[in-house]
Amino acid sequence: MSSQGRNTSEAQSWENEGGSTAPEDAGASLGVVRHMSETYSVGGYRYTTLTDAIAQARRMTKLEKDLLGDGS
Repeated sequence: MSSQGRNTSEAQSWENEGGSTAPEDAGASLGVVRHMSETYSVGGYRYTTLTDAIAQARRMTKLEKDLLGDGS
C-alpha cells in the first residue's frame, strides 16, 4: 500500500472513531461563529472568570479553616 493510501485509510479510521472535527467553515454560511474560552475549576464547579474562581477558592479555604477550628 502506498503512503498516500495508508494516510487516507488512517484518516478514515480516525474519523470513524469520532476523532475528526467539522471543517472550520462548516457553519460559516449559516452565521455560526466559533468562540473559545478558558474555564477554571474549583471544588467541582467551573467558572469563566479567574476572579470568580479565586473568590470561591478563598471561600472554601476560609470555610475549611473555620470547620477545623483554625480560623481567626
